[in-house]
Amino acid sequence: MISEVNIKNIAIIEESFVSFDRGLNILTGETGAGKSIIIDSINFVLGQRASREIIRHGADEASVSAMLIVEGEENKAELREMGIDVEEDGGLLLMRSLNSSGKNVCRINGRAAPLSMLREAAALLIDIYGQHQNQSLLDAKKHMGLLDRFCGEELKILLKENEEKYTAYRKSMKQLRELNGLERDRETALEILSFQINEIKEANIKVDEEEELKEKRDFLFNAARIKELSNNAVNLLYRGEGSATEKIGDALNSLISLSRLDESINESIGDLEEISSRINSVTEVIRDIAERAEGSGGELDAVDSRLDKIKDITKKYGGNEEECLKFLADAEERFNTLNESGERAAELNEEIKRRKRDILHSCIKISEVRKKYAERIESEIESNLHQLGMERAVFKINIERRKTFDKLGMDNVEFFISTNGEEELKPLVKIASGGEMSRVMLSIKAVLSACDDMETFIFDEIDTGISGITAQQVAVKMAELGKSRQVLCITHLSQICAAGDANFCIEKTFGDKGTRTNVRRLKEEDVIKEIARLNGGTVITDATLKAARDLRRVSRNFSEDN
Repeated sequence: MISEVNIKNIAIIEESFVSFDRGLNILTGETGAGKSIIIDSINFVLGQRASREIIRHGADEASVSAMLIVEGEENKAELREMGIDVEEDGGLLLMRSLNSSGKNVCRINGRAAPLSMLREAAALLIDIYGQHQNQSLLDAKKHMGLLDRFCGEELKILLKENEEKYTAYRKSMKQLRELNGLERDRETALEILSFQINEIKEANIKVDEEEELKEKRDFLFNAARIKELSNNAVNLLYRGEGSATEKIGDALNSLISLSRLDESINESIGDLEEISSRINSVTEVIRDIAERAEGSGGELDAVDSRLDKIKDITKKYGGNEEECLKFLADAEERFNTLNESGERAAELNEEIKRRKRDILHSCIKISEVRKKYAERIESEIESNLHQLGMERAVFKINIERRKTFDKLGMDNVEFFISTNGEEELKPLVKIASGGEMSRVMLSIKAVLSACDDMETFIFDEIDTGISGITAQQVAVKMAELGKSRQVLCITHLSQICAAGDANFCIEKTFGDKGTRTNVRRLKEEDVIKEIARLNGGTVITDATLKAARDLRRVSRNFSEDN
């Protein structure tokens, strides 16, 4: 809903701030007071076309800001998909300015935004009727969505089933296209895949083999030095004359002789024997290293050759062993698929035919449900139109079968109307009269409001060419709509004014600085006076005030009862 609008330097408005309510907001005023400027200003901030002529004489720039409160979760989600951040409380601040050089500046929640984004965001939330601007119902692409929501759960279940079938159908079609694409170069592809598979298999690639070979190569590269050092260590510890083992053996013999004379040395004998044992263990390890180095003469070339092979293969097929083996698995799968492509293509063709039959059957059921609910909508909208003074109007929801289908079925849906019954049915956009357009839209919205995400409706010229009972019916319909949506209406009729939840008077003043237009919120007693003025009383008397109070009371009571 529109919470606040701040207008600066638009036409004869120097500055005006308006705070709107939920429900039915009524704007009235003398002819020429500037009521249309308010709508022009709202249109401006909603992104509609504007020229520099709207800038107030003597000013360099015109600007309008509007604070919206977005209440619908689906609308919030759509705005976020557009890249627009909605405040936690649903707040959405739109601002647009235009300077005398023709430069537009648009902002959404304080951030610069293109005019197209401003227009798209506003069109999601607000409809203005009367001037053929920003009217969602004139977009035939949205008619099917409105009808489908009205159809409720019965259609929702069918559409979900159809979407699942359509998704499966598209998957099968994609697989067949890929298969057909492969089939065109089948022999060449098989030959290439076969070569790649054989080359990787012959290389016998194993995970982590390269790292192990690099460690082995480092050992082999230093084999001579390793052999020299290990043999030297063995000699010092075990083999050579005067080795550690020999000297420890001599020491043990002396200690054993000593123990016959002094038993306290026995513990030391055990320690020395353990040292001797450890030296023997270390010597065995060093001997193994020496033997490996001794027999490694021709291995280095073999290791280098293997590393080169691994490097070449992995470079061609992924960069490392894991990616290379993954490439092998994928190549084998593609090879098998291509090798069996003839059989698989036949299977897919039969699968596609079956899925298509299922979808066509679903589409027929979807069309039947749409037609059933369309008849109900047509009847209710026609009844509303007749009550609003268009007694001969005919409303039709045209449902035509397309040659193609998608997840929504195979229907084209568009709203048609004949406003006098004698003319042929035409699309809604062909309605010429602003007053007729507003009443038609009011009739449609009264029926479809429960399934429409639009949060604010603005009606201009809705009272053109009507009076009396018809005016009262228009007021009733607008009040009913105002129970679930915010409605703004500019009117000249007392019956509509009397139904308002919040009333505003647009006044023109004259002073030293020229003509100015202001918007004033009316208190209850002021509303009564305004109703009396609209009733045609050039002089407001007690009698005209009483009549105004009676009309106000009847209108309010009637709205509450409905």
